[in-house]
Amino acid sequence: MLATDRFQGSAFAELSKASTRELFRNVKVVLSLSALFFFFLLLTIAINVMVNDGPQPVVAVVADNSYGADLVTELTQRGIEAEEVAEAAAPVEGGYTAIVRFANGEATVTLAAKGTPAWIELADAVHDGGIPSADIRVMDANGFESIDFLRQNLATVLVMGFLGLALLGTAVPLVTMRRQGTLRLFGTTPVRRLTFLVAQTPVQFGLGVLQSGIVIGIAAASGYIESFNGVRLFVTLLLGLAMFFAFGYLLAARSKNPEVVQQLAGVLPIFIALSSGIMFPLQSLPEVFQQLPKFLPTTWFMQAVSADIAGAQPFVSVYILWAMMAATAALMAVIGARLFRWDQGDL
Repeated sequence: MLATDRFQGSAFAELSKASTRELFRNVKVVLSLSALFFFFLLLTIAINVMVNDGPQPVVAVVADNSYGADLVTELTQRGIEAEEVAEAAAPVEGGYTAIVRFANGEATVTLAAKGTPAWIELADAVHDGGIPSADIRVMDANGFESIDFLRQNLATVLVMGFLGLALLGTAVPLVTMRRQGTLRLFGTTPVRRLTFLVAQTPVQFGLGVLQSGIVIGIAAASGYIESFNGVRLFVTLLLGLAMFFAFGYLLAARSKNPEVVQQLAGVLPIFIALSSGIMFPLQSLPEVFQQLPKFLPTTWFMQAVSADIAGAQPFVSVYILWAMMAATAALMAVIGARLFRWDQGDL
């Protein structure tokens, strides 16, 4: 048993080296693995700029507590016109385009129906006054909650990046090797299927860490990170990578056409974007459609990541999300290894 374990460990190391050398023979291939990540990152930033491209707000702060005067001072220092008022029913009264009200340690920002102002800096000023981001609600004139698009979708961008690594960086090369007959040669060795599969992903894992660092850096620079828990976020990212790679193993288990996997890599991001709200706000949909994404493993990962880099409140505890992701990753990896075939003729 000990000799077998040593062989598997040595085989994993050699296979990892071979996979890394093969990948780095073409720098364009390495760059293409992150193309999906950077595309959605730039798209999200662009949409966020357009969403918040309104005029400077004229703010009325309802002065019924200690937050009012401090907020007016903060907004004035930022060059935003603001004043305290006794009470106001709508932003248009007195020419205001935004009204801030405080209650029970929470803040509500109501925006005007016409000439909707750029409100993200306003919300940031409220946050700097001592209100947690999770307790700040920005409402439009129709009663719908407005969102900081970049903040809400940074985790979605990370999903897109991990998905690209799992499909284009893991599944496609494996299926290509099967078509070329390379896997048939490995099938004549005593290396275990799961050992072989995991050995194909060290470089992709490193790229996943790099993408995570970029997202965390943007979140920190934008002031999104509040109660940052580095250890918890590290575990979330590790489980997320494991879950996406396991999906890649499962997809490559018996596939024999790499073009089909590449087409799937183009379809799945659209589906994820639809379910995450990156294309349109989910709160505008019926309640049943707002609940459906909670059953998707991608949503579990996004919720767990957003808890640390965006201060969002997940629909269940992060630790429960961990258990769900770990179970899903283990199940897909085991099934993928059991179904894996070395040769197209075995299918």
